[in-house]
Amino acid sequence: MSPIPRPRREIAGQELLFDDDLTDRVLREAADPGFVLVGINDTVHTRHIGTRATEHAIPARPDVAATVHQLLTAGRLVHGSRVTVTVDGRPEPEVATAVDVAITRTATAASGPAPGDRVLVHVDVVRPGLGLVTCGPAGFSGSIVREDGAYLIETEAGDVIGRARSYRAGAERLARHHGFIADPVEIEHEHEVYTR
Repeated sequence: MSPIPRPRREIAGQELLFDDDLTDRVLREAADPGFVLVGINDTVHTRHIGTRATEHAIPARPDVAATVHQLLTAGRLVHGSRVTVTVDGRPEPEVATAVDVAITRTATAASGPAPGDRVLVHVDVVRPGLGLVTCGPAGFSGSIVREDGAYLIETEAGDVIGRARSYRAGAERLARHHGFIADPVEIEHEHEVYTR
């Protein structure tokens, strides 16, 4: 009896991670003057230029607001602290959520490897056809699953990023997916097959 294959989730396209002039401008403006989300609908407002410390905000243009929400969903912007702002045309201050630029891993961990660096990647073959991939220094993991004569490479979230011809090639591809070079790759087989 063969196991029932579990459904695989292919990584969605890059529709949320577009790079264009508007995205670049929104990322710059998120740092200064800054954006806030006001009300239960998280309406995007911009703080006045040069007045980030003051708590006055004006509604953002629809295309800017849509881009802010897309970048929040994509993780390039993050929700920050709760602040009180005065919105144009309203007499009472309102509670809002500040929007911050996401800090990249390399900026927070200067001692860790940077994208493009060579890292040690471990593949632990726990049973025939299943290898668990870990890379502690770079902070990623995943799995390599043999299916239909090829090896599927999955991220730690279970997203399939491609196929490979071996555990080693799968580990190298997973490292490239995260921006690193897998060198060296150590493969350990935990199972022993005895035939009598």
